[in-house]
Amino acid sequence: MKNFSLIIVITLGFFLIVNLFIYVSWPLYSKYKSKEHPYITEQVNLLDMTDENLNIFHQETWGNFHKFTYIPFIGHSETERKGKFVNFNQKNGRKVIRPNNCKKNVYLYGGSTTFGYNVTDKNTIAQQLQNLINDEYCIFNHGRAYYYSKQENNLFISHIENNKKIDYAFFLDGINERCGGYEYDTHLYRSFQILVERPYNMWKKTFSDFVYSLPSLQFYNSIIVKHRWRNFSENNILDIDSCKNQIPLGQLFEKRTKLRHALCKEQNIKCFSFLQPFAGIHGKQIDKLLDENTKKELLNKYKILKNNKYYVIDLGYVLDNDQKLSYVDGVHYAPLTNKKIAEEFKSYLLN
Repeated sequence: MKNFSLIIVITLGFFLIVNLFIYVSWPLYSKYKSKEHPYITEQVNLLDMTDENLNIFHQETWGNFHKFTYIPFIGHSETERKGKFVNFNQKNGRKVIRPNNCKKNVYLYGGSTTFGYNVTDKNTIAQQLQNLINDEYCIFNHGRAYYYSKQENNLFISHIENNKKIDYAFFLDGINERCGGYEYDTHLYRSFQILVERPYNMWKKTFSDFVYSLPSLQFYNSIIVKHRWRNFSENNILDIDSCKNQIPLGQLFEKRTKLRHALCKEQNIKCFSFLQPFAGIHGKQIDKLLDENTKKELLNKYKILKNNKYYVIDLGYVLDNDQKLSYVDGVHYAPLTNKKIAEEFKSYLLN
């Protein structure tokens, strides 16, 4: 019995030392790794930046990824960023160099492609659009990672309620469209359930999270490239079978766009809803950046969403004649693609 107790103590002590070591060394290792960007040759050619700037750019883009803030009635949102290439705040969205005095404001809504992941501030759709039009218009980029039509609508409503002056609203939807909820909503739901639990029962719901959050287990997860938190199937942004035979995704998309444009009409805002170009379907992409399974999932989703005949304009045609890569990674647009989309936005804006 004495030997068994000794083994338990030694095991717990070793486990504690391992976790402490990982806790101390992991930040140092992450900082060291962040000095070397992972972009391959094709991506480097698209981004056209020095290695030093690519290191900074990659850290500004992805170093804060998944560290979202929570906005009531909307869900997760980007955290504030101040950098050389990536800048964002909740009030004005992603940085756009705008004229000082504008007669009309144009708000852009969408997911990470609208935000401009893997491109600099100057190469986002919003900044490209601002460069193309006259000083009468001010462009605001309110794209957010993972956002889809329902969240965009809620953000749009929030802006209206807060008396934002919106003359035009452009919505770019597609790859993030889902049945309901938003990224991390399951985790927030669980957190709320803990808050309203009986005090003496709280440990039952938090113990598993405590174990899962230990540095040793999270380090193991990082090695096998597992998500930071439990991977609930309903959080798969490409999943189109999660509606559980209730309201099909295509019908939901139609309802959301109809509601959006009804609100636009009521508020006297000129709105445009676009179905975005899909990687693996429109433009030029390479297998190195997009695997076959994701390509099939995107194709299935596109087939469903393109049938929406209510207000939605399919933009896939803008990449028909691309000779160079249209995407800087699996799904996010290259600078030239953003410019082409901006040119289309301009044509609708001015006409």
